[in-house]
Amino acid sequence: MDSAISIIIATSGRVEKIRRLLNSLRSVNGSGRIDHEIVLANNAADEPTAAAVEALAKEFDGRDGVSCWQVREAIPGKCRAQNKTIPLTRGQIVAFLDDDVEVRPEWLESIDAFFKKYPHDAMQGAIIMRPDDERNEELQKALYKYRTVDFLNYGSTPGADLETLTGGNMAVRREVFDKTGLFDDRLGPGGFGISEDVEFAKRALKAGKRIGWEPKAAVYNELDPARLTEEAFRLRHEAQGRSRLAYKRSSIFSIIPNLMRSIWTFGWYTLLGNERRKYRAKGRYFHYRAMLAVKTRRITGIHD
Repeated sequence: MDSAISIIIATSGRVEKIRRLLNSLRSVNGSGRIDHEIVLANNAADEPTAAAVEALAKEFDGRDGVSCWQVREAIPGKCRAQNKTIPLTRGQIVAFLDDDVEVRPEWLESIDAFFKKYPHDAMQGAIIMRPDDERNEELQKALYKYRTVDFLNYGSTPGADLETLTGGNMAVRREVFDKTGLFDDRLGPGGFGISEDVEFAKRALKAGKRIGWEPKAAVYNELDPARLTEEAFRLRHEAQGRSRLAYKRSSIFSIIPNLMRSIWTFGWYTLLGNERRKYRAKGRYFHYRAMLAVKTRRITGIHD
């Protein structure tokens, strides 16, 4: 095992987005100095799309002296694809990117420097907004209401300790997986839909590992209007409810009071005209309603 950084990009087959990300990785500072590889965890839903992802990996393989290859996982599940890929990579640091981000030029150098300087076992990088999206008032209003796209800024101090992770831009020392195991493949896209990063962080902290913040290891996230809708809002919070139920195992006796409280607070903030708090309550309603639906099916023996 050498000191390389293995970059894993889990993808459901969004070829043009992956191409954009790979092009941004070609432009990072320190690319010729820092040993790294790029691996596409190919979780495309069908074989033609999977073949297109594989062709893209081959197209970028060897460019600027960087190895780019793919690992095919046909069974749906982001975590399943990542888990299959991790043991096949060679770096002591394993970095994870979503396929719809673009890295900033200092991203790779910052990850390399972080793990050399700080004692942390995992690193959370910043997830920032593209300047054009920042200037788009309609997108900003929708984001304020729905909060269905992740952006992260924990301040300007690198090395600050954190209590969680967001999987769109993070890096982990390989030995952490020996202590915590891999990702919970019930969670994340293709599973219950969300929270695989949060659950992994909880296990890492329980194992005595430290998570640190590195603002310079930044990526641009895509502010997709399709994710800023009532339907996307509902689906996200339902997925969050099902995911958290899977690893928290909440009791029906805690779910029902929380569901009733969310209904009450939704009504209250609607009367007050407080849009942001109204939507926070609405999100909790979808969250606990989804939990209750799963619990009810289990109790009654009804399955999807």
